[in-house]
Amino acid sequence: MDSPKLELLTQGLEEVIEGRPDDARKTLASLRGRLDVDAFPEDMQYLIFAAALSRRLSGTAADEFNLYLRRYEHPQINLFSLLASRLPLVPMAGTIANELIAALVRGHDTFTLLDVGIGVGRQEVALLNALAASNSLPRHVTIVGVEPGEGSLRAAEESLTATARGLGVGLRFIGLPQTAETLSEEHWAMLGDLPGPRVVNSAFSMHHIAWRPEGEDLRDAFFRRLCQWAPTGVVLCEPNSNHHRSAIRERFHNCWRHFYFTFQLLEELDIPRQEKNTIKVFFAREVEDIVSTLDEQQRSERHENASAWVERLVRSGFQPEEMQGRQWSAAHPAVTLRPQRGYVGLEYRDETIVAVLCATGAGARP
Repeated sequence: MDSPKLELLTQGLEEVIEGRPDDARKTLASLRGRLDVDAFPEDMQYLIFAAALSRRLSGTAADEFNLYLRRYEHPQINLFSLLASRLPLVPMAGTIANELIAALVRGHDTFTLLDVGIGVGRQEVALLNALAASNSLPRHVTIVGVEPGEGSLRAAEESLTATARGLGVGLRFIGLPQTAETLSEEHWAMLGDLPGPRVVNSAFSMHHIAWRPEGEDLRDAFFRRLCQWAPTGVVLCEPNSNHHRSAIRERFHNCWRHFYFTFQLLEELDIPRQEKNTIKVFFAREVEDIVSTLDEQQRSERHENASAWVERLVRSGFQPEEMQGRQWSAAHPAVTLRPQRGYVGLEYRDETIVAVLCATGAGARP
């Protein structure tokens, strides 16, 4: 990963940290002059990170960065849909998560699934279809979607209702236009009346739980509250990198490494160049949040390593599942599945990019 371009980018980072904005602007401009995304695909990562540093300096990326990145923006498409259909890490993680959920609820006539960050319900639609295909569909399912976007909740309810009707399973959908940390005691009281077994799912959402400089850690507080709800298990899909509490220098380098391997995997895929660059621009928004945001309480892409999530689950009263010896249907020639205690790592070139975590709780069957 060492190169003259990376040296310039790192120099710009140090000048930003040292409070030398004029020097940083000159360094980043020099780097920009060396970049040719059309000729060298790897230059897109330099462009994205240089733009993030530029934005950290002045609150907006310099025009030469903004204009170039705008070439690859496609506001008319759902960028996450493109990501989910093209980058194998996303569908693979969803498939593994659904297999873990299916194992937790198998043999029951009913169960409740609490999904934090349900989006439009794609994973739950796939789960119901997979349960039907394995002849293990229950008689009735309660799905609680926690999602701040009310439009997404309506779309989730519509698609899940149609899927359940087609499969002949009873469905109760409860949409809560909230974030994890804003669930009230009234919400938890309502959840406490729902039938079991109970399972918690969250795909690429738990790292959005807010941070505050004083008081109890909101993530620990949320997981302890989850444990009191007595679920059979918790299943999480999370990026594997530390962008949570680390200082800007460490956070920048962690972010660079994480997206270096993600973008290298993307380059191996047999998809159009325009789609590859569009997906990279999708991730540019995450890089911007991680690198550019000055107010720590305003950052939302606060990823943690898989081991940190496992430790958090243990502190909250959950027991990590042993993943060794299990068989998974998810596969891709460029991605290796590495089972660990508490999670399955989705690896590319021996680097875990995404982790699918699973832990059992007080409601687990003996």
